[in-house]
Amino acid sequence: MKSKIIIFAVLGFLGIGFQGCEKETTAGFTDITIYPVLEVLGDPIVFTNKGEPYEDAGVSAELDGEDVVDQVVVQSNVNTDEPGIYSVNYSITNADGFTVTGSRTVCVTDPTPSTITAGIKTVSAGTNRSGGTGVVAYSGYPVLILQMEPGIFYITDFFGGYYEVRAGYGPAYAMKGNFKLNANNTLTLIDSGVDGWGDSLDGISNASVDPATGTIKFTASYAGTYNFNVILN
Repeated sequence: MKSKIIIFAVLGFLGIGFQGCEKETTAGFTDITIYPVLEVLGDPIVFTNKGEPYEDAGVSAELDGEDVVDQVVVQSNVNTDEPGIYSVNYSITNADGFTVTGSRTVCVTDPTPSTITAGIKTVSAGTNRSGGTGVVAYSGYPVLILQMEPGIFYITDFFGGYYEVRAGYGPAYAMKGNFKLNANNTLTLIDSGVDGWGDSLDGISNASVDPATGTIKFTASYAGTYNFNVILN
């Protein structure tokens, strides 16, 4: 169950939806309409290395018991020449104009060997926010890390999901950014930003990775008031 919760939360911060119908009204329809059934095959989030070909797992689609996968429209911006987060979107529309959609996120990472591995990390017990009204402990939220080039990493939330997931503010309130892995396994902040408030971190400190376990720890200071003491596994 925990793994399912993590996947659903990750889909939230990446802005992914499973399936949806885009038409909001049935005004003017007198007959029963049959909706297509669209299923995204494989994992909703996949990882691939820079420079390697990407083969999408595709979808299955049925309409009134018939295979209509050939009617599915696929839109993709995946570029395996550049590390980053991409999407593959699928849609199918029935004769009455009702559309069902699905999507997949494709994460492209630099494969250079490192003590930090790309993937979805989990905010671990011992994580807390201090300052303001006191200390607030939290854990269990997903954070995505990708290697953009050797020793340079992108992180989806230096806050560790505090505002995006715990507070329920959504993806615009994740503190995204980049950091450098140093030769002594310490971490140095390169840049950061939170779209919802239009500002950035004051800095990070006590930042390191344990080469034996891969555990990442850092303190992200924000707004001159708060310290997010984050542990990722």
